[in-house]
Amino acid sequence: MALIKCPECESEVSEKAKSCPKCGCPIDTATKCIKCGSKNVVPISGTSKGASVFLWGPFAAGKILSKYHCKECKHNF
Repeated sequence: MALIKCPECESEVSEKAKSCPKCGCPIDTATKCIKCGSKNVVPISGTSKGASVFLWGPFAAGKILSKYHCKECKHNF
C-alpha cells in the first residue's frame, strides 16, 4: 500500500482512502494514464488480449502485459 499526499493539507494518506482523515478532502482514486495523465482509460479485456495473441503472436506482448488502455493517447499500461 502506497501513501500519497492530500491535495488540500498535504498530509500522507493511503492511496485507497476515499478522503483525507485529517481534513476530510476527497481523494481522487481514479486510474490515470501514466503517459498523458488522462482519466479516460478502460481495462483491456481478456478477449481482446486473446485475439491479439491469435493475430499477432509474440508481437502482442505489450498489450498482453498491460491492464489498461488510454483512449486519449492510445497508450497501454
